[in-house]
Parts: sequence; C-alpha cells; structure tokens
Amino acid sequence: MTMEYGGGQAGSQREWEALELDGGPLVPGVDYEGEWLRARAVAQKLNTSFARLGVARRQMRAQADWAADGSGLVHIRLDTLTARELALLLDLLAGLGHAA
Repeated sequence: MTMEYGGGQAGSQREWEALELDGGPLVPGVDYEGEWLRARAVAQKLNTSFARLGVARRQMRAQADWAADGSGLVHIRLDTLTARELALLLDLLAGLGHAA
C-alpha cells in the first residue's frame, strides 16, 4: 500500500511513499518519514530474529506504524501460543525462573 491522505494517493511520489506505510491518519506538517523508517528497521529486525528462532510469520509479525505526533511505533501481533511462549522466555531471561 502506498501512503494515502484523505482517501487518495499523495501527490508527490517520493521514494519513501512507495514503501508499505500502514499507520494512522496523517496530519499535515508532521514529518513521519524518519521515525517510520526507524520503526520499520526495528520491525524487520524483530521479524528476522523470530524467524531465526523458528517462529513462523503467521505466528508472529512486527510491523511499523506511527503515532499522531509522528513518532515511530512497532506493533507485534502474536498468536496465543507464541505469546505464552514468549512470556515464558522473557521470564527466564529476566531471572524469574518461574513459569505461569
């Protein structure tokens, strides 16, 4: 999906507009590009890290987004089993050593 504003495609076709942008509504005058690109890089790193752990994309997906103020966000969507396993792993890494 290309960047859209007001239901139609933005007038200029800068390179970053061709990237998949899947965030909230755009506010005129707010520069979303830099923060969104940073969020996208982090989302890609998370997706790669989970894939290296054997987590299928259908089980977990990180995706870049932005907040109304233009700050970058990363959303992570997990199925229930993967979320439970991630919580257990994080508990172990945190030294809690107990599983719920």
